[in-house]
Amino acid sequence: MIRTKVSIIVPFCNTENYIGVCLKSLTEQTYSDTQIICINDGSTDNSRSIVEKFQNKDDRIHLINLSRSGPGIARNHGLKKAFGKYVMFCDSDDFYKPEMVSTMIALMEANEEVDLAMCNCKLQNTNNTKRKDQSYLLNNRNGIFELTQHLKRTVNIILWNKIFKVEILNKYNIDFIDTERHEDENFVFKYLSVSRNISFINKKLYTYLYRNGSLSEETFRNPDHINDYLKCVRDFSNFLDQYSLWDKNNQYFAEAIIHGSYLAEHKNLTEQTKQNSIKKIYSLAKKIDIQKINKANIEKSIFAIQKGCIANKLFFPLPDIQKTEKSIPIIFVCDDNYIKYLATGLQSIIENASQNNVYHIIILDCGIKQESIRVIERQIAGYANFTLHVVSATAFLNKHKAYFKEKGHFTAAIYGRLFIPEICDEFDKVVYIDTDMVFSRDIAELIKLDLKDNYIAAVIDSKIEIDRRNDPWWTRYFTQNLFLDIKNSYVNSGLVVFNLEMWRKFSISEQCIKLLADSGEFILPDQDVINIICKNKIHYLDQSWNCTCPTKNILDNEPIIKTINQSVFLENLIAEYNTAYNGSKTVLHYTSRTKPWNTPDMEHAEKWWYYCKKTEWYEQILFQNLSKQIHNHLLDINVKKSCLPSREQAMTIVGYTRLIKHYCLFGLSVFETKTTTESKKYYLFGIRIAKIVQNVHRKKLYILGVRVFTIKVWKQ
Repeated sequence: MIRTKVSIIVPFCNTENYIGVCLKSLTEQTYSDTQIICINDGSTDNSRSIVEKFQNKDDRIHLINLSRSGPGIARNHGLKKAFGKYVMFCDSDDFYKPEMVSTMIALMEANEEVDLAMCNCKLQNTNNTKRKDQSYLLNNRNGIFELTQHLKRTVNIILWNKIFKVEILNKYNIDFIDTERHEDENFVFKYLSVSRNISFINKKLYTYLYRNGSLSEETFRNPDHINDYLKCVRDFSNFLDQYSLWDKNNQYFAEAIIHGSYLAEHKNLTEQTKQNSIKKIYSLAKKIDIQKINKANIEKSIFAIQKGCIANKLFFPLPDIQKTEKSIPIIFVCDDNYIKYLATGLQSIIENASQNNVYHIIILDCGIKQESIRVIERQIAGYANFTLHVVSATAFLNKHKAYFKEKGHFTAAIYGRLFIPEICDEFDKVVYIDTDMVFSRDIAELIKLDLKDNYIAAVIDSKIEIDRRNDPWWTRYFTQNLFLDIKNSYVNSGLVVFNLEMWRKFSISEQCIKLLADSGEFILPDQDVINIICKNKIHYLDQSWNCTCPTKNILDNEPIIKTINQSVFLENLIAEYNTAYNGSKTVLHYTSRTKPWNTPDMEHAEKWWYYCKKTEWYEQILFQNLSKQIHNHLLDINVKKSCLPSREQAMTIVGYTRLIKHYCLFGLSVFETKTTTESKKYYLFGIRIAKIVQNVHRKKLYILGVRVFTIKVWKQ
């Protein structure tokens, strides 16, 4: 069979008013070596008979009759019949300029590395239809360009103003997916992803009619077209997987995802459609490697989407976790100040984890930089049974910022744990831990606990239990502010096992937030409200699960010892604490402001540094620590220097004692000065020859007892 230069595919359905003009333009091309394939996609009007009349007059026209199957499937039938070197497309209600085919072929054959050519078009409005994307349909470029990832996204996805190489279509099995809409987009995505160069010509060779009732217009009015778009994008991602094309198309794919997020904002979408779309967008976005994106705005947008901020709303993306009996969900709440310390705690969890479980590390992001997330990603990349999920908590914190007060070294991030029940609806239990802890045992043991109807499992805060019994101020605070009886043991919220089933059932988070809004100042806001709301519904864990290191520092205090000896409860608690503190299977919690990274000589600091050394942040933390030590040392020296009294200070201290200087000759005092805070006197051979008297505003000079002059000084 003779191989023709170009095959032109024309699907049609009920376009009897236009298809005659379309075919006339194709048969009258100045380049005649064409194959015109018309696919009747279930027409019920006179379209088929019009095509048959043209077919009888021109043997280049081929007709395929189908029942209604959609433009994508119709074009696939055309591709199977195409035997040209190139393939072009034409919509049945549009038409070519006479020189279009010859011009497009010339563009393709001018350079062998050109894999795609594209012309401009004339837009013809048939009935005052408003087309919002008119500028997108046009091409104002001229010349040959390399198809960089950025340029790929600027190439419109329409078929009819382009010419394609059949060789590339066959090599990569590129055809149309079975969707009502966006099948052309999928086709162009794939083709551009494997192409080298594109040749543009700014000539209007194609006339595009836009009108009411056309498929393109229906697509833009139909809010559900996002489903087909996301099907198109998912198929494209599978294509990139199949042919290992991610490196060359990572950013190109990212921009397609960003457009999907934009579509998800469509005001006419039902809430169910929007939520389903957002889940798909999140899942697809996880395939993108942000490090391979070189445009800051795209990188920022994808980073936000990967954390669950989609369509300008916060989405809780954890349902994509494959929950099994072996799933161990672990949650951190963190900002960029503490992410480096989180890595140390995470390393301790990794090294004590069982290979029989799958550990899902969930970080609620309160402002973590992208580079920091990458470090955590690299940290767990080598562990097949660990997954990482970063969820933005910013919207949640902003929503309640009027009640989430920051104080001292407490930032808004401390309230992030109240967000946990909202995002973990796939789990019945999760473990929350602070970033300043290290583990010497498998955290999975906590998920196996039977919490019954208790709201949480946590460890009694040994230091606070001592304070509330030893310090009258704390005693009043517990009774007047927290309304907690002595039988309500106070727990530390640094490690909490959440019984999410009960939290959701009784809206515990909402109760905590309301308490923060309605009550006055709390000393430990997030921890206080959890203790208040969860009282009588707490499963108390052994001290070894959250051994607060600073407690040890107060146990040698005589009044504290007396308080402990007067309480059987405290005696048992401290005995349990001491066993845990000296044990080998203990979770250490470096509470208070004294941390191992800034106080390396504190007790048990070496256990923290052991894990820190295995993280990427070790050198940075070490450098910061040394810098701080040097700074403190220099500051200490300066303080000591500043403590040395000045001359005036010394005089004041000793009650105006005179400072006397003698100038001697052969052992005899010839000249002498006597200085106090207010005057300086000069003596020659014991006779006062001059005196200067000075206070704040005046300076007086006396010679031989006579005031010579006075200087007045007024300081502003």
